[in-house]
Formats: sequence, C-alpha cells, structure tokens
Amino acid sequence: MRTGNSRRYPRLTYTGPVRLAWDEGGEPRYVRARCIDLSAGGLRVEAPVGIPAQSRILLKVEELKLSGSARLKNVTRRGSKYILGLELNQTLHEKVLAAISQSSASQTHAEIA
Repeated sequence: MRTGNSRRYPRLTYTGPVRLAWDEGGEPRYVRARCIDLSAGGLRVEAPVGIPAQSRILLKVEELKLSGSARLKNVTRRGSKYILGLELNQTLHEKVLAAISQSSASQTHAEIA
C-alpha cells in the first residue's frame, strides 16, 4: 500500500496543450485540454468537460511530438474544470522526459530573468 506521495515516477511540470479523444456511448468525443504535469507513466490534465472514469483516451501533445493512448484513472472537479489523471499504456522514453525537463528549466530561468 502506498502512502503520501510515493509515486512510481517523478512528475515534471509541463503546461502545454493536449488534445484528447475518446468514445462515449458509441460516439467519438474530442476536447482540447491543458497539461498540468507528466511523468514517464502518465499525465495530469485540466479539461473543460468531465470524461467517464476508466475511459480509453487517445492523446496528442503536438509541442512534444507525442501521441499515444491512456486509461483515465481519476477525475476531480475543480470549479468549472476537471482534473484528469491519465495512465499511459506505454511509458515515456527517457529522451522525451529529458527534453521536457530541459524545457521546464529554460522556462523557469526565463521567468526569473
């Protein structure tokens, strides 16, 4: 049993746009969301609509040239938005994570300067 914030993978801050697609009641649905953070095993995103838990999600993050599929593990309403916890079906490669980490460090340095 896990306690506290003992995650399998460390989270990296990334706040870029994410496109999500899923099937709901036999109908394809699409939404533009905003990534909050990600790890090798998943993403946390903010979306304008709720999506049924355990849905299979197709996702695309154009800035990172990343696309794949995930399972929606949890949904939390925050005001008028929804925070979605997505578990990737395949873990992210170290090169992708290194690029995100470097990009986040550059953005933080630019904001401080």
